[in-house]
Amino acid sequence: MELPPLDNPPPALDPRVTYREIAIEAECESLTRMRKVARVQGFEVYCDEGPHVGGEGTAPSPLGYFVAAVGF
Repeated sequence: MELPPLDNPPPALDPRVTYREIAIEAECESLTRMRKVARVQGFEVYCDEGPHVGGEGTAPSPLGYFVAAVGF
């Protein structure tokens, strides 16, 4: 994939950079039954399982988030 030419690309898009170190931390907490919350990069993300596995279906499942992440 080629990026559009930029006169002064931000460091994360500079094609001359050959090594990047990335560290992301998340804090996760169980709430009720299968419902959980994660705090990451200033956002709160909730997950839950469907009733068929003991959850309440109030948010996407962890696997649902994983599948979405692959699509991103």
